[in-house]
Amino acid sequence: MKAIYLVRFGKPEDAFEIRDVAMPEPSDSQVRVKVEAFGLNYADVTARQGRYRDCPPLPCVLGYDAVGVVDAISKNVTNVKVGDRVTLFTLFNGYAEYIVADYRAATKIPENFLLPFAAALATQYCTAYYASCECVNVHEGDVALVHAAAGGVGTALIQMLLYKGAVIIGTCGSQEKVEHLRKSGVQYPINYNTSDYREEIKKILGDRKLDLVFDSLGGKYVSDGIKLLATGGKLVMFGGADVTSEKNFFKRWRKIFQFGFYHPGMFMMASKSLIGISMLKIGKEKPEIISRVLREVVALGGKNVLTPSGGQEFPVSQLAEAHYALEQRRTLGKVVVKW
Repeated sequence: MKAIYLVRFGKPEDAFEIRDVAMPEPSDSQVRVKVEAFGLNYADVTARQGRYRDCPPLPCVLGYDAVGVVDAISKNVTNVKVGDRVTLFTLFNGYAEYIVADYRAATKIPENFLLPFAAALATQYCTAYYASCECVNVHEGDVALVHAAAGGVGTALIQMLLYKGAVIIGTCGSQEKVEHLRKSGVQYPINYNTSDYREEIKKILGDRKLDLVFDSLGGKYVSDGIKLLATGGKLVMFGGADVTSEKNFFKRWRKIFQFGFYHPGMFMMASKSLIGISMLKIGKEKPEIISRVLREVVALGGKNVLTPSGGQEFPVSQLAEAHYALEQRRTLGKVVVKW
C-alpha cells in the first residue's frame, strides 16, 4: 500500500514523499479501513511548516480524519463490521491507502454522505459539537461570535448554533465568504479585512455584550474576546491559527504575548469562563468521548440537522495544491484528498 510521508519541513511540493509500505494489521480493539479520501486540517499545515509541537518525529504520516470502508476488524470490535462505510478520527497516519484506528474512533455512515461532509464529521463536527454541546450550554437567543466562520469548524459551529436558536456573528476574510455565511444563516457576517470586527460588534449589539465566543485564532483574539464577553459569558478556544501562521519568530512571540495574562480570580469576579479544547489530546486519552460525540454528529447528519456546506476535493496528485489552498485560507468548508 501507499502512504504519504512528511519528510522535511517547508513547501508542500518539497515536504511530502509517497512511499510503498507494508499493510497495517489491526491489533486488539482496532479496525482497518480502506480509504476513499483523507481530510486536511490546519494542524497539517503547521506540522508541515515545522510549527506544530505535537507532530511526530520525521519522517511521519499526517492526517486526523478519513472516510472509507472497513476492511478488517479485531476480535473486540462490535460497533462496525467489514464492508461498512465509516468516518474515523485517526490521530495521525491518515495520509494512507489503509488506516488502522481504535474502533471507538470509527462510526458507520450512510452511503449518500458526500466525502467532504463525511470527513468533516470526524474532526470539524466533533470539535464543534464538543465545544457547543459539552463544554457550554447554548440557549435560544444567546449571541455567539464565531471566528473563521467560513472554515471547517466554523461551518459546523454555525449549524449547531442555529439548531440551538443562537444569534451568530461570524468573522471571515473576504466578501465571497461574507455572502457564503449569509446564505448559511449567519445573521451578522463581518469581513475582518475591511472592518474592525470589535467596532462592528458594538454597532450590532449596542450596550449588550456576547454570551459566547468560539475562537480558533488565538493571540489578541482571545484577550479581545474576553473583553467582549457579558457577565456569565464563555470563550471556547480550539486553535491558534493567527499565531501559528506567523512565520517571523519575533512577531509570533509577540502574538503569543497578546493572549494576555490571567488569574483565576479575574474570571471568578467577572463571572466569565475561558475553556480550551484539544481534540488530539482527547482522542489519545479519552477515546470514549470521541466515540460518543462521533455517534451524535453522525445521527444529526442523518436527521439533516447537520448538512454539507462547501468543501473541496483534490486528487492525491494535487496534495500540494490542497495544502496551499488551506494555508492561504482560500477554502470554504472541509478539504479532502482522494486516492
